[in-house]
Amino acid sequence: MTRAGQGDTRSRIIDTARELFTAQTYRAASMRDIAERVGITKPSLYHHFRSKSEILASLVGPPIDELEAAVQAAAARPTLDEVREHLIGGCLDVMLAHRETMILLLRDASIYGEETTETMSRVLALVDQAIALLAGPDPDWRHRVRAAQAFAAATDPISQLPDIPAADLRAELLRGARAILTPAAGDAGASAAAGR
Repeated sequence: MTRAGQGDTRSRIIDTARELFTAQTYRAASMRDIAERVGITKPSLYHHFRSKSEILASLVGPPIDELEAAVQAAAARPTLDEVREHLIGGCLDVMLAHRETMILLLRDASIYGEETTETMSRVLALVDQAIALLAGPDPDWRHRVRAAQAFAAATDPISQLPDIPAADLRAELLRGARAILTPAAGDAGASAAAGR
């Protein structure tokens, strides 16, 4: 098989695995299921991927890399408002571009297991970094809560509302995250922020 043919087979394996993981869950989909759906033998599948967790890592790796780049680009912005806007907007752009994969990451608890620890640790570390940036420098607990709420409010609905057009969903998710990060007048968090 040529290199191009191998690359095409790997892509078909990854695409098929995404479909099966989404339809059946990561845990329920087997290597045999993937091989049969792709139209290759199980030994041929193992020629391309040593394990199901390696397929998952290949599936989620590119979007995670893009999310890391979006977070790093946002971190370089000069003001907290710009960091927040670029971080949430950049993460949303990546997540909406890889919507099916994000639905898998956000909704399938079976992907969190011993064999996927390295991949899922990357995801969790990235979420922690994003929340820390949203909270701002030297945040109190209220700012950390709002940052976590804003990140969840901006990202979780992507998996819950797959039928809404991406541009419409992005605009509403940004609006909601901004509302959470902007404390209301008289709010204890607003008072603390004003005192800084």
